[in-house]
Amino acid sequence: MRRSLRPTTSIALAPLAAGLLALGAAPPATGTTPPATGSSPEADAAPLPATRLVALPHGTIANGTSPLTVTLSAPVSPSSPAPTLTPNVAGTWATSGDSEVFTPTSTLLPCSTYTMTIWARTDAAEHAELGRKRTIRLSVACPPLAGLQQALARLGYLGATLHTRYRDHLRAGRETRREAAVNAYHPPRGALVPDPSNAPPVQLGQLDATTRGALEVYQEDKGLPATGEPNRTTWLSLLYDESVNKRAPQPYTWVQVSESLPETLWVHRGNDVAFSTPVNTGVAGAETERGIFPIYARYVSTSMAGEDPDGVKYDVPDVPWVNYFNGGDAVHGYPREAYGFPQSNGCVELPIEAAHTVFGMLQIGDIVWVQ
Repeated sequence: MRRSLRPTTSIALAPLAAGLLALGAAPPATGTTPPATGSSPEADAAPLPATRLVALPHGTIANGTSPLTVTLSAPVSPSSPAPTLTPNVAGTWATSGDSEVFTPTSTLLPCSTYTMTIWARTDAAEHAELGRKRTIRLSVACPPLAGLQQALARLGYLGATLHTRYRDHLRAGRETRREAAVNAYHPPRGALVPDPSNAPPVQLGQLDATTRGALEVYQEDKGLPATGEPNRTTWLSLLYDESVNKRAPQPYTWVQVSESLPETLWVHRGNDVAFSTPVNTGVAGAETERGIFPIYARYVSTSMAGEDPDGVKYDVPDVPWVNYFNGGDAVHGYPREAYGFPQSNGCVELPIEAAHTVFGMLQIGDIVWVQ
């Protein structure tokens, strides 16, 4: 650090004065005032300007894989301490001109919060220290729904394949954790095409019924609450499973119900029809709603009560092998003399033994597609 020195008066000594000095005598008075004592260059120097924080990360981090930057008012001093993140996250701080830049090894945890501390001893070159500690709160967003859908599809929990718009190369099998996080936060553009071709359709970027069901199946498999909503715990599990390519334990499964006569139910597993049976759907005035619905509750046996379209009330105990999928509508066993045409109050009724078989093939989140 340079500081300017005040020039002092230079005095030329006459030969006589020089001789006297040589003999130890005092030189004659010249009328010149000697320099003042007790002063120093440091005391006369101007104070250093204080270090200022010019830019900080935004409070909401949209992409957890992106670097975080803290910018000072001048180039960062080599002795300046790096900021810190709490909780700790794997990554490195590096100095780049006026800035300290943190790059995560893989990603900041999705759907999480962090505290960044900028220390009081932080200083820029030719500047005084910051002087006081600063803390800021950072909220890391969850990845977008398109990233969630592509992760579920890669792991076999969603019956779809991504057809990329720009022919992005997506390596099959294991990804590094950073690759999985980058693809989650910045998913390749394209379309999710049903795979198999007759699987329930998916709306890219929307938490539609098909996606919610696939997410519930995944959460159920992992022992997580089957909420059908992406959250921090689910994302941590997904990123890990992608890094080790831990796929769904069985092919993508869904139920198709046809209201064309004879009414029929098929259980699909991947490309195969694993089981089929004649069924009964709702009569006029209590029709079984058409659409795509995830199974949200299951019972080996339960009671059902309600009112028929003709106003007759019913209360039936011990209805077996029940899969609720839309309000009070369920796929379940029920004894009838015949099957294959509308007879129920909105449910999909199966022969008892068929219902038992179907119940063992399904789980929370599997889709019932009434067509």
